[in-house]
Amino acid sequence: MSIGESTVLYLFVFLLTCYFTYMADKKLDIGRKRLSFYFSLAAVLIPSLLAGVRDDTVGKDVLQYAVRTFNYAEISTSFEQMRSLSKEPIGYTLLAYITSRFFKDTGAFLFASQLFVAAPVYIAAYKTRKKRPMWLTMCSYMFLFYNNSFNIMKQSVSSAFILLCYCYIKEKKYVKAAICFGIAFSFHFSAVFGLLFILLARFVKNKNDKKSKIMLAALFVFVMIFLKDISMFLINNSFLPEKYTRNITAVFDLDQIVYLRIVGFNGHVFMDWIFRVLLVVVPLSLAKKAGRNIDVYVRIITVIGLVFYTYVLFAFRTVYGGRISIYCDFFLVMLVPAATKVFRKDTFRDRMIVNSLVVSFMGLYWFLWVMIFGWSASNYFKFRF
Repeated sequence: MSIGESTVLYLFVFLLTCYFTYMADKKLDIGRKRLSFYFSLAAVLIPSLLAGVRDDTVGKDVLQYAVRTFNYAEISTSFEQMRSLSKEPIGYTLLAYITSRFFKDTGAFLFASQLFVAAPVYIAAYKTRKKRPMWLTMCSYMFLFYNNSFNIMKQSVSSAFILLCYCYIKEKKYVKAAICFGIAFSFHFSAVFGLLFILLARFVKNKNDKKSKIMLAALFVFVMIFLKDISMFLINNSFLPEKYTRNITAVFDLDQIVYLRIVGFNGHVFMDWIFRVLLVVVPLSLAKKAGRNIDVYVRIITVIGLVFYTYVLFAFRTVYGGRISIYCDFFLVMLVPAATKVFRKDTFRDRMIVNSLVVSFMGLYWFLWVMIFGWSASNYFKFRF
């Protein structure tokens, strides 16, 4: 499919997802829980189905990880045998193994992988529906992270469950939060960083005295300055998996040319960074100016992610920092929709204008970053049949 045809297809799926989410929310308001459940099911299944019917070439890592893992699952007679063949995280291999017992096509595994991203995001949208429209939360996910999940599949699942973990922590449902973290960790080791970011945000929030906050800020600056030394310490003492060791070593070796290294001025990476800044700064600035409160933890986490990504980008000329900051970036699905609360929306026309501005801005970012510059290699959609 051409970029134009692919754009239309994606936007149609995005529209359906948002529409069914909107309908589910409305039916919930009037007590039609069963009907709301059916709409919710459609909202989650539609983007998952599109991910499942894509060709193995749609998404950079599909052939390297998804297809290979599913092939191991097909030829294995037991899960123990598959574990001996595959070096992938246990959650990812288990999902592939279970899927392979019922289906003989990798597309089923791609569908299941996407379902494990869309479902937790949708549940998080439901849990925060009193603070932001559910449909706008899902819209934020579709524009900002959906296509990227075609590429970094394992980490997208991990990030989605960290987001849901945060919601359960807020509700003080710690057993459910622990289960979510366990699932996140089983799909990607870096989920540890996601939990650390949440705990750091809670620490910042609970420390009201100025001295503690200054000490924390100093600690954060120290970590940023000595990030290389800290990482080398973790590597030398075998605290990190082998894959992380190779990639992190490449990041800090500025003479090494790797696929995530920025050489010279890279226009589309700079554009991406500008949008990242605006997606965080604009909602926070508008909320402060209007005297409206946005979830303090969401504010802190998204700022931490932006600072971390920015530092790694400019200090080491690589976008690899995004593989860690993604756990903070995912909270944009909560921050960006909250910006609409800043404006008065007394009439339907007011709501349309405000929502259109937010959606259009995210849509512009998605179109430029995904469709034009081809990030995640999903701009040319191709069906697998």
